[in-house]
Amino acid sequence: MELSEKTIETNYHLFLKKLNELGIDVTALNEKYGEKIKHGTFSNSSEYGLAGDGTFLEVVLKTLTPFAINLNNMFEGASVDKQTLIKVCLLHQISKCIRLVKNDNQWEVEKRGLMYKYDADQPSLRTGLHSVAMCVECGIDLTAEEIEAMTVNDRDLTDEQARWHSGLMASILRMASELTYLKFKN
Repeated sequence: MELSEKTIETNYHLFLKKLNELGIDVTALNEKYGEKIKHGTFSNSSEYGLAGDGTFLEVVLKTLTPFAINLNNMFEGASVDKQTLIKVCLLHQISKCIRLVKNDNQWEVEKRGLMYKYDADQPSLRTGLHSVAMCVECGIDLTAEEIEAMTVNDRDLTDEQARWHSGLMASILRMASELTYLKFKN
């Protein structure tokens, strides 16, 4: 997926605006990780068109979050707070923006489609847990329910606790993530 610099800038400003509207002070996040979030990739592989400069925010803002909101709307009376859901959607994978760096191995890029690789200098944490750590580092408060949702995709699908006993927000986020990949796969 190729995006213009204007689209990348617009998406980043929308990301910051949405977080501000949720009452989140984004000063530290912007200063420490702003450029990396702005230009982050959603995926390391070119397989579904989700890899590329700025694709992280493009996908999170325009596909994943709308899927999550639509799924949440299906649970009339039992739905989760929409603002909290949006917060988690926007933040649950931000660590991808610092974990995935351009792959300079031409063979891997050409033969395997691995346009990005994992940065060996980053901690060996799963994406959701690393995103939680980034939020804590930047002064963004998270509830236990938000942390559960942000880390649900880190868990193995055979994890019975995560699969059957997660809260509604975690389940919605897992489904929205799956639908996002399905949309681009098809």
